[in-house]
Amino acid sequence: MTPVARITMALVALAVLPGGCSQGQGPFRTVQLCLAGPQEVPNFVSFMDVIAQQRDMEFADRSGATEAELRAIGNDNVRVAHPHVNIGAQYGSDFGFGAGNLGLPTRQMAIGFNGSNLEEAGKFANEAVAQLSTRWRVYEVPRTSGALPLPNCN
Repeated sequence: MTPVARITMALVALAVLPGGCSQGQGPFRTVQLCLAGPQEVPNFVSFMDVIAQQRDMEFADRSGATEAELRAIGNDNVRVAHPHVNIGAQYGSDFGFGAGNLGLPTRQMAIGFNGSNLEEAGKFANEAVAQLSTRWRVYEVPRTSGALPLPNCN
């Protein structure tokens, strides 16, 4: 796995609120999608917030803070999208998601699903992907590669 892919997977795993994953546990499912352009980022964040609210999940948006922190670090090996996205939601430790575009072009989003209750987490992931698919083309990300920039994001 490339360094950018590892960083992207780390963002997806860390984007969720504390308690979402046990230490060292990454998402059990990751999907990726392409927005029409940077102007669609707020719509994506709102869409994910609605998905979270429909399931009484605690939603967090650290996008602005994360972008500022990444720019302050100034690592040339890490692409910092603008606007940067780092959001997540959690329903206790049962299930949740983290989403963002770290290491990806601004209009590409990776969404990782996690949870300790794999039955409920799997059901939530399937429902969320179905909802996302009504608006965007959703790509399954192989566990062996992590989310990488999609060559034909259209």
